[in-house]
Amino acid sequence: MIVCEGDWVKVSGKWKQVLKVDPANDIFATLDSDGFYQWWSTQMPEVFGGHLSDIEIQEKLEECGL
Repeated sequence: MIVCEGDWVKVSGKWKQVLKVDPANDIFATLDSDGFYQWWSTQMPEVFGGHLSDIEIQEKLEECGL
């Protein structure tokens, strides 16, 4: 999976925004509930239930009236 900062990934049924990307190690970070980065491997696509670019998620929000 290729992700960029600002993309959205669905982890354990919840959408989280990608905040940092470390392409050298094939990992990216989302914000955890405690305010710290939670790092994920791009090599484990079975963990994710979805992936949308920031533009795609914004279009979906507009469709919902948000």
